[in-house]
Parts: sequence; C-alpha cells; structure tokens
Amino acid sequence: MLIQAASNLTTMAQGPQTPWRNDHEAEEYAADPKEFMLSRCQLWMENIKWFGNLVIAATYYLPAYELLPSGQKFFRSEKSQDEALWQGKVGLVLGKGPLAFLDDDRNKFHGQNVEIGEWIMWDIHDARQTTVNRVHCRFIPDVRILGTVIDPKLVY
Repeated sequence: MLIQAASNLTTMAQGPQTPWRNDHEAEEYAADPKEFMLSRCQLWMENIKWFGNLVIAATYYLPAYELLPSGQKFFRSEKSQDEALWQGKVGLVLGKGPLAFLDDDRNKFHGQNVEIGEWIMWDIHDARQTTVNRVHCRFIPDVRILGTVIDPKLVY
C-alpha cells in the first residue's frame, strides 16, 4: 500500500516549491488551503511518528492569485511566492510529538495546545525548515508557538 502511494509522489526533488503543481491545483489551493494541505500531506502524516516537543506545520503561501471584485484574477509573481520561504510565519499543524504541550518542571501551558488542522503563528527565527513532497514545512518547539489564527492571510 505504501509503495503504491509513494509512487504517486510528484518528484524526487524536495527543494522548496509552491505546494501546487499546476493551474488546477493552484485553484484548489486558493479555494481551501487547509483542505488542500491536509490532502497533500496525508501520506506522510500517516507514516511518520514525531518525537519530543516539536510541532510540524506546513508553511502558508498566499494563493497564486487573488480574485478581484471585478472577477478578474490578480496573479502573484514567483518572487512574491518565494517570500513564504524566508518570511513565512504562519502554517497549518500537520503533526506533533508526544511531549508537545505537556507541562514539565520548566514549562506550564495551562491547558494551551494546538491540534492538527489548526493555523499557528511563530517567529521566523524559531523554526527549522524542511520540504516533504513539495510542501515547505517548519519544525517548531511547542514553547515557541505564538498562537493560533482562523485566517492565515491575517498574519501573512
């Protein structure tokens, strides 16, 4: 099953790229980035066991275009999309280690937690980067997460 699913991966290259591969996927992402990312990452979300207190989040990219009130599409340049790599400070939680948000001698969370599928915010200097199946992700220690947000465009 895993081998068959893995054969559907888009590329062997794991360098940072937008999460969408073509215009159709760009439209899907623009319509619902959360659902698109959860679907795109399902294979590896089900096959990776996270350790420690890390939270992994898919970095939010602004959609390839904005739909203007006139109905026209305003397309973003590739350069503006690259900014998510360097300035991206909001993302979708895709996984977390078993120690994330557990109180210990040093940290008390007072019930605060994040769940898979929530948008979170962080300082860009507090997260490490990786790319899995074209999805740019960040690993963030639980104590470095600043909060959650309903609409990632508010933080971008």
